[in-house]
Amino acid sequence: MSETTVAIANLGCKANQYDGTYLGGLLKGQGFRLVDFKEAADIYVINTCTVTDKADADSRNLIRRAKRRNPDAVTVVTGCYAQTRPETVAALDGVNLVLGNAQKSSFIDHLLLAKQERDKTHVAVDDIFRQQHLEVFGNSGDTSQTRAYVKVQDGCNQFCSFCIIPFARGRNRSVPIPRIIDELKKLHDQGFKEAILTGIHLGTFGRDLGDDARIEDLLIAIEKHRPIHRVRISSIDPEEVSEEMIDILADSEVFCPHMHIPLHSGDDTTLQLMRRRYTRRDFQKLCETLVQRIPHIGIGTDVMVGFPYENAHRFQQSYQLLKDTPVHYFHVFPYSSKQGTPAARMMGQVAPEIKKERASRLRLLSEEKSAHWRRSFIGKEVEVVLERKSESWQNGAKEPLEAWMGFSGQYLPVTVHTSKGSQGNIAQCLLQKEVGGRLAGTDQQRREATAQGTRSQSRVPFSQSFASEKRSNA
Repeated sequence: MSETTVAIANLGCKANQYDGTYLGGLLKGQGFRLVDFKEAADIYVINTCTVTDKADADSRNLIRRAKRRNPDAVTVVTGCYAQTRPETVAALDGVNLVLGNAQKSSFIDHLLLAKQERDKTHVAVDDIFRQQHLEVFGNSGDTSQTRAYVKVQDGCNQFCSFCIIPFARGRNRSVPIPRIIDELKKLHDQGFKEAILTGIHLGTFGRDLGDDARIEDLLIAIEKHRPIHRVRISSIDPEEVSEEMIDILADSEVFCPHMHIPLHSGDDTTLQLMRRRYTRRDFQKLCETLVQRIPHIGIGTDVMVGFPYENAHRFQQSYQLLKDTPVHYFHVFPYSSKQGTPAARMMGQVAPEIKKERASRLRLLSEEKSAHWRRSFIGKEVEVVLERKSESWQNGAKEPLEAWMGFSGQYLPVTVHTSKGSQGNIAQCLLQKEVGGRLAGTDQQRREATAQGTRSQSRVPFSQSFASEKRSNA
């Protein structure tokens, strides 16, 4: 008898991607075979997003696509759109199971019931605000990848005026620190070299757990135990990056010299309308402090254009702040309304063509700043986790060198030329040039780590990698 095939589509944020990997782990543990969503499958799982009205439409489109590929398949719709609009989703043609975010941990039981009773649509969605514990944790490693996400926190208490996510994810809930350390150790044992800490509102980690469970305490525990070769922190709000956190990162041998700090707007009035909790000056001062304390750190941000009441002056405030502040790349997105949020009811909505023009200007600025930042690394050595193979490269070497793609600790895209490449290897790469928006260089084999992640005896903390250069510039 052939295996039952399952195709999973994940939309939206990194936390949702993590949830999809978790569901995939549950399915594989029960003997199901995972296939690409483009293939015909016996079961389709659409893990939806609802951050904007367009995200809802994208989710509905995937549901229709699954129905066309196999009209007889069992279709499961879960995630944030399913959580916030279960009746709407249940009414869509072909949907067999609507599963709320709080029910993902019991996914298999609900799926088996839906398979048995395919003549009706099953809806399993509870009040997310009643959840007190993080339901989905573990089984996070997709071994076809080189980096693993670890969702240490879920939910959000902030209720920004443009955001529906608290209604989809509930209140802040965190994983106890010992469980996170154990999960990181498991990922290391599976062969992963990098883990990314993620959450819906990561900076509020631990506030629901009582004393000694702040985000800083988690970082201290990871630094102490060093359960995996390197750890990256995903998006964290400006007001939640404390002096203590900067101290930890500046001296770390584990955490990557990279931070993603959302700005959303560089205009203080717009930030107030968004219900954000920092000012343009707070953001600028934080970025300046980070580059002073952590040499060659990479800083990324998110910026929104066309929020209600954003006139030319307010947009220019954002543009100038991003131009003047040491931020190295931006994710730029036009404001898109979401039904049920205060911002969607505001007057002063900005015309689509103006949003498009402003987004274009900021993306061009991001490209310019990113290129300048990348080129500043030419002649320097960085650590790269190899992800996938590319074309061969001779360059006068005694033996052919393979080209491998990967990322440095700073989140620089790098092509590493090596004769000993393998997915997951750690290479110390001397950067020699830039090709097509990606840095390229040669693996310094005398310091190359093994496939098991053995650390070089000469390795120094990420933050000290360019210490001699910093001293010479002092």
